[in-house]
Amino acid sequence: MLMIGQQKIDSLTLLALVGLTAGTAVLAVLVPSLMPWAFLAIAGAALLVYWAARWEITLWAWIWVLSFGLLDRPFWVLEITGFFNMTIPRLLFIAASLAFLLNFLGRHESLTLNRGVLWAMALLLACCALSAQMTGWVATDSPLPTAPYFRFLGSLLLPFMMFFFVLNATRRESQIGWALIPLTIYGWYALYIAYLQYAAIMGLEGARAFIWPSYINQPSWGLTYGIHFDRARGAYTMSNPQATMLIILFYADLFLIRKLRNPYRWALVVQVLLIPPAIFFTGLRSGYVAFLLAGIVWLLWASMGRAGKSKLALAGLAIMLIVAVFWSNLASEERSTGGVAQKSTIVGRWVLAQRTWELLKIHPWFGVGFGHYFSGEQELRSDPAELTRLGTGLATPHNLFLVMAAEVGAIGVLATAAIFILLFRESLLLFRKIPPTATGLLSREFVVVFWAAFIAYFTDAMLVDPLWDVASSALFWSFAGLMVGYNRLLEPYPLDLPLTAAALAA
Repeated sequence: MLMIGQQKIDSLTLLALVGLTAGTAVLAVLVPSLMPWAFLAIAGAALLVYWAARWEITLWAWIWVLSFGLLDRPFWVLEITGFFNMTIPRLLFIAASLAFLLNFLGRHESLTLNRGVLWAMALLLACCALSAQMTGWVATDSPLPTAPYFRFLGSLLLPFMMFFFVLNATRRESQIGWALIPLTIYGWYALYIAYLQYAAIMGLEGARAFIWPSYINQPSWGLTYGIHFDRARGAYTMSNPQATMLIILFYADLFLIRKLRNPYRWALVVQVLLIPPAIFFTGLRSGYVAFLLAGIVWLLWASMGRAGKSKLALAGLAIMLIVAVFWSNLASEERSTGGVAQKSTIVGRWVLAQRTWELLKIHPWFGVGFGHYFSGEQELRSDPAELTRLGTGLATPHNLFLVMAAEVGAIGVLATAAIFILLFRESLLLFRKIPPTATGLLSREFVVVFWAAFIAYFTDAMLVDPLWDVASSALFWSFAGLMVGYNRLLEPYPLDLPLTAAALAA
C-alpha cells in the first residue's frame, strides 16, 4: 500500500497559506494589473485548503458532475492557444483534484490500489493513450478533429480519476446523502427545462423564453452539433445524458423517500411523479428499456419477498394496459408522441456494426487508432452519404464495445469488459456484506440504486457511443467510486459482525 503522508493538517495549511501569500506578492509586483485577481485567487485557494481540511470532501465530485448540466462550454470558455480550452467543469475538476489531494495528504491513511477494477481501468487508459499517441491525438481527416483527446480526457481519464478520488475519500455513511441530495436538487432544474422543452416541441414555442441559460435553446450548440433538438434533451447537447440522469434520479428518490424523515421527503414524492413523463419526453428508446429493467431490479431486490413480486406483477399489468391503450402512438415513427418504430436509426446501427466488423478483420488487435474511427471507416464506405441518409449522423458505431473493437482492438474490448464485470462484482460483494435488516443510508437498497445507475449507463452504452457523453460518464463513475469505497470499508468484515469479534479477529 502506498503511504501518502504523516503531516498534520494544521502544518500543511500554514505552509500552503505562506506559499500562496508569497506567490501573490511576487505576482502583484511583476504584473500590477493582476493585483485584484491575485488577491481573489489567494482567497479562493485558502477556502480550498480549508474545505480539504474541514468540510465534506466528496461534495466536490457532485459539484463537478452537476456543472455539466448548468455551466458548460457556451456559458463560459477560456480559449488558450496551444492548450486545452478551459470551461467551468474543467476548472472545477482541477479544484476538486487539488482539494482531494490536500485531504489525502492531511490523513494518516494509505491510498487504495488493490482493487481489480482499478487495474482494469489503468489497462484501458494505457491502451487508449498508446493508440492515440501512435495514430495522433488530433484526427485531421475527420469532421471532429478533437475526437481522440476530447473522448480520452472527458469520458475516460477524468471520470476514472474521480472514481479513484471518491473511492479513497469514502469514510462515512452520511456521504450517501451528500451524493444523492444534490442530485435531487439539480433534478428540479432538469425537470423544469424538460417540461418547457416538450411544450415547445408540441407547438408552444414561447416556452423556450423561460429556459435559462439561453444557450440551451440553440439547436447547434455542442461538439455533437446539437442533435436531438426535437426532443427534451435538458441542458445537454443530446437527450442521452438527460435520460440517464433522470433514471438514476428516479431510483435515488425512491431510496431517499424510504430513508428521510423530514419535509423534503414529500417534495421527493412529487419529483418521483414528474420524472417518468420527463423520461418519455427524451424520446430515447434505450432510456425506456433501461427505466423498465431498473424497475424490475428495484422491485425484486429493494422490495424483498412476496411484496416485491406482487408489485412487479402489478407493474407488468399496468405496462401491458398502457401499451394496449397507446399502441397507435408506440407503433409510429414520431418520437414526440411516443413512437418507437423509427427504422432508419436501426438500419443505420446495423450498417455501422457491419463496417466495424470489416475494420476488426483488418485491424484485429490494435484497431484503427483511438478516436480515428471516422477515417478508418471512410476507407471502407462505398457510399459516403449512406449513413447520413439513414439518419445516424456522423459515422461512429453506436455501441461502446464496437467502438473499442474498431479503435483499440481486442485488447480494448477485453479491458472494457473487465471493468464492468469487476465493478458489478464489487457491488455484489457489498450487497452480500450488508444485512437485510440494515435501515440506514448504507443498506441493500443503496446498492440497488447503484444497480439502477449501472443499468442506465450500460444500456445507453450498448446503443450509442458513450465516449461523447461526458456528463453521464462523470455521474456514473463518481457514483461507482462511492459504491466501491463502501465495499472497501467493510473489508474484511461484514456490516453485521459485532465490533468485539472484529477487534479480536484483528
